[in-house]
Amino acid sequence: MSAPILAIDGLSKHFGGQPALTAIELAVEQGEFIALLGPSGCGKTTLLRCIAGFLSPEAGTIRLAGEDVTRLPPYRRPLNTVFQNYALFPHMSVADNVAYGPCRQGTPKGQAAKRAAEALELVGLAGFGERLPAQLSGGQQQRVALARAIVNRPQLLLLDEPLSALDLKLRKKVQGELKQIQHRLGIAFLFVTHDQEEAMTMADRIVLMNRGRIEQIGRGQDIYARPATRFAADFIGDANLLAAERRGDGSVSLLDGAIILPASDEQQGAFTGVLRPEDILVGTEPAAGRLALPAVVSEIVHVGSHASVALTVGATTLTARLAPSALAGLTTSQPVFANIRLADLSLVPGDA
Repeated sequence: MSAPILAIDGLSKHFGGQPALTAIELAVEQGEFIALLGPSGCGKTTLLRCIAGFLSPEAGTIRLAGEDVTRLPPYRRPLNTVFQNYALFPHMSVADNVAYGPCRQGTPKGQAAKRAAEALELVGLAGFGERLPAQLSGGQQQRVALARAIVNRPQLLLLDEPLSALDLKLRKKVQGELKQIQHRLGIAFLFVTHDQEEAMTMADRIVLMNRGRIEQIGRGQDIYARPATRFAADFIGDANLLAAERRGDGSVSLLDGAIILPASDEQQGAFTGVLRPEDILVGTEPAAGRLALPAVVSEIVHVGSHASVALTVGATTLTARLAPSALAGLTTSQPVFANIRLADLSLVPGDA
């Protein structure tokens, strides 16, 4: 089996004595699209900058295609970076911006121009070579930055929140284009974002980070369905986080005993129950095959494609997500049942 295109082992980094990265372990395969996801300050950009060579870790190793590059300068690493601000030269044409890298490497001017034209065609900007960056839209500038990053044919492409400056509609359009380009190139992308929807949409796997550590690695749908920690449950999608109490027989009580779940012997310490809003069926009658919890509708918020319904269940407020068609006749202060399946509940370590 071939070595991963990127292998990180025990990487740690401190700033002012405070840990920014702690014992990071990560392997990226050739052709994978990986999202580094997490809140501001979680360490994702620090990790990207260590991989790029802009920061030096205090411990651990970084290998690219099997070669230890931990102490190599950025220009000697077989990768490239697309920055958040694109960093295009405003006085140079699009074609010259893209050809700049090959020219700096000593590629003959004619060959560099040819490679630049090929890169621009790949990102859908054939015919734009003579324009200046100021004559392009934000989405087009982003694609120029991408063309400049791939023209040197790196083995790994690092992208530091490159879509954050785009408006929502354009960002969604460029997300699809970026994924298509990555498939055509066949190289690995490591994409930094704080936007969970962006990560879920684009990435083959998500590396979820928090406080300088990796919380969980996996496909977006797997992390959503089976979060490993309370943070993962709360950060990926919406969740009802329920305080859990261990009983004498080893089972776990939720909602003041309204729900009882078994816990395995391996599960020790404090727990939090996780219930996704779409897994709650709201009705005026108990639903067959579900646990019916008496509730009162406290709020209904319409958000276009669905409605968010707040339900008071004892001393706890649950949030349900309902399609508009399921709201017929539903009003605030109305007694209802929150119908759930125990199989939809999961337990994660930590307090609610």
